[in-house]
Amino acid sequence: MNHSSVLAPRDETALRKETVAWYVRLCSGAATAADHLAWQQWHAQHPDHQRAWQRIASISATVQRVPPGIAVPTLRASGQSRQRVDAGRRQLLRGLALFAGTGSLAVVSYRMAERHALWHSWMAEYSTGVGRQRELALADGSHMMLNTASAADVVFSEQQRLVRLWAGEVLIETARYRQLGSAQSSQRPFVVETSHGRVRALGTRFTVHRQAEQTVVNVLDDAVEVRPADPAANTVLLHAGQQISFTRAGTGPLLPADAMAGAWDSGSLVVSDQALGAVVAQLARYRHGHLECDPAVAGIRVSGAFPLNDIDKALAVITKTFPVRVHSLTRFWVHVVPA
Repeated sequence: MNHSSVLAPRDETALRKETVAWYVRLCSGAATAADHLAWQQWHAQHPDHQRAWQRIASISATVQRVPPGIAVPTLRASGQSRQRVDAGRRQLLRGLALFAGTGSLAVVSYRMAERHALWHSWMAEYSTGVGRQRELALADGSHMMLNTASAADVVFSEQQRLVRLWAGEVLIETARYRQLGSAQSSQRPFVVETSHGRVRALGTRFTVHRQAEQTVVNVLDDAVEVRPADPAANTVLLHAGQQISFTRAGTGPLLPADAMAGAWDSGSLVVSDQALGAVVAQLARYRHGHLECDPAVAGIRVSGAFPLNDIDKALAVITKTFPVRVHSLTRFWVHVVPA
């Protein structure tokens, strides 16, 4: 009998976190022979382990090519990182919105919401602070992960399943992808909506990042359909391994997906041969205040994994590994500059 045929499928969320944790350990520069042996045993335990490792290895061009001493321990999943928006604040803001339903205040609120989604972010049912993440099991069996500084509402009806993303980034795994929920539930369209348009899931796993001027979509598995808000704009179909940005007026070119899109749900920023400037820009999303990289060192190539719950620790590893230092005017104004 084929041993792999009797093994139950692994939970995808737990599997991704395990795989990233192994990646971090092996490329830390401190992995022992016992660590490598334990990894081999883990790798052989389940075909899903091999599939997950093949995915991260293809992204990273194998762990053996990652320079030692760059990675740091991955952030362990913690329920303490989950925060609920204060219900009293939401009630107050919704009351103000109702009060502002007529007159000039309504016009001002509407314009602010259109430009920045700030009003809606404050009222959102689910949100995260800077440097925080939150994992949610949705009513239909789908899974949603909110990244740093994100806000979203979930509206399920008999006609559709809708996530309104007011700010930040979400990782979505539909019930169909997770093989959960009823067939009738899965027939309802699953849509992530931003001010720029709509992303319709086609039984898939994907990320949606709402930025100031555009929304960026990365498809990790299966496919999605992107429809900008302008009715005259073309609808675009994306498949696994593809990325696209779109505004209300239309879509940009199809590009290869961000190699590490979605890896943040493990609590780490995982990068392979990326420019230091881009890495620092990503880390800045998880830290209060201003964090920037000097152009003189922005081109240094970086590989490894960095904890998203301790950006100062991540910066300490970078300064120890590369000819750079951290220059702080205040705790909230930090630059990475030449050493």
